[in-house]
Amino acid sequence: MKPSILAIRSIGAELANRIYTPVAILTVVILGILMGLAIWLTTLSNWWWLLVAFLVIAGSVAIGILVVVKLVIKSVAPSQSRDQKKQTKAFVAKLQQLAETAQTPKFILLFRVVRDIASPRDDGLIGSISNNTASLKRDFTALTKTFK
Repeated sequence: MKPSILAIRSIGAELANRIYTPVAILTVVILGILMGLAIWLTTLSNWWWLLVAFLVIAGSVAIGILVVVKLVIKSVAPSQSRDQKKQTKAFVAKLQQLAETAQTPKFILLFRVVRDIASPRDDGLIGSISNNTASLKRDFTALTKTFK
């Protein structure tokens, strides 16, 4: 596989992980609070068991989706050396800073990164931002060279 494609996948997987982690934690915490509240309500009336059943189904679906997303992120991430991981993390930090500066909503950024991962191209979001920003261009080139 081309080094630029491997670098894009590496960057995409790291960015997806940085967005995925808080979403997963928040989902689990909210599910836990809702389940605790629903179970407490069952002490008031047996009809609340319907809510518990719904929450168990919805929670199972949510956890299933989180697991599938994590497996997809792991499957598209190329194997990397310690130096490559370090360079990728530094690049993603700059990329996130640029995205925050541009006020791009994270869900749109995530959508475009996922699209880059699904159909890798040199002119996708990651490649185009790298070409438009001088320091990111140098960093992207250096990261790409490590995948040769």
